[in-house]
Amino acid sequence: MFNKYFRFTGIILLVILLMGFISSPVLAFDVREGETVTIASGEVVNDDLYFAGGDIVIDGTVNGDVFAVGRSITINGRVNGGVSFGGQTATINGEITNGLRFGGQSIIVNGRIGRDLVVGGAQLSVSSTGQIDGDLVFGAGTVQVNGSIGDSILGAGGEVTLANNVGGDITLNADRLTITSNADIQGDIKYTSPNEASIQSGARISGGISHLIPERPEKADTAKGIMAGIVGAAVWKLLSYVMIFIIGLILILIAKKRITHMQLAIQKSPWQTLGWGVLILIATPIAAIIVMITVIGLPLGIISLFLWGIALYLSQIPVALLLGRLIIRQNRELDSTGIMIGALAIGLLVLLVLQLIPIIGWIVGLLVIVFGLGTLITSIVTTRFEAVEST
Repeated sequence: MFNKYFRFTGIILLVILLMGFISSPVLAFDVREGETVTIASGEVVNDDLYFAGGDIVIDGTVNGDVFAVGRSITINGRVNGGVSFGGQTATINGEITNGLRFGGQSIIVNGRIGRDLVVGGAQLSVSSTGQIDGDLVFGAGTVQVNGSIGDSILGAGGEVTLANNVGGDITLNADRLTITSNADIQGDIKYTSPNEASIQSGARISGGISHLIPERPEKADTAKGIMAGIVGAAVWKLLSYVMIFIIGLILILIAKKRITHMQLAIQKSPWQTLGWGVLILIATPIAAIIVMITVIGLPLGIISLFLWGIALYLSQIPVALLLGRLIIRQNRELDSTGIMIGALAIGLLVLLVLQLIPIIGWIVGLLVIVFGLGTLITSIVTTRFEAVEST
């Protein structure tokens, strides 16, 4: 039964990857990728655009929505739709008729955004020529708003400066808030900060101003909170260890041969396993999202993401088995159920300890996922090849 599950999971992951790459030409959108992707001045795209690249430049016109992932995006032209971008930097010099969603390091708005701007990043700057017709929603370290905001502002930040028109209310949680003499606030200001806002002479505020000071926890409460957090984390780690060990134990009991093939695949073909793991880790969710855009592909995309998540969780089992095997039996084959169970317990414990180490733990966790995912495909390919050779 479980052999069929592993084969089914591997097949589904491969199918979703293939569908993601071959289906884009027949769907109602345009997909572009490369180190530098450009929509030239004068070029008109009458579909939604999906970008994956290093630097993305839109000098022309896009009559649809833009979804992009890359190092940077620069919009000098016009997007007659919304923009969603995840990357390092975004620069808006042209016009976006709908909203913009940004997640990254820094964004500069020199042009016009027809609806809301939603930002999660380190720096947000709206220049004096920048214009946001809807709401501004942000979570950022440094925020400088010299342009006009048509509606309300809702956000949290470190240093926040407002220096132009705001058509609605302002609700902020900030370390420091500065309202310059050029500001014209049409609504109420409600801010939570340990410091009093700096409101310069000449600033016009039509509504009321409410300053809330965040509560400072007592030292005893802080110590109790830290201790509770440590205890909670330790209990969670212990429960996680027990849960994955029980799952691994069940797999050993009902699919011993398959599990053995998987943990040996890492040792016999490490680079092949690594390559497959990286491919599945990165490409599967991207391909699944592309397929989910179509009504027909939505169920397959959801199922594939669900199986991908399960595979991420189970990836530590074959890696832990190999690690435990090398510790207790070195290079000898695991042919005893008892030895496999012991190797699993030791390997999971070692991984748990390693993942508690700052920085190193994150690297170890990533390697475990990559090799664990890769061995799923490698073991299937190896088993098939051996079966063909034996016939």
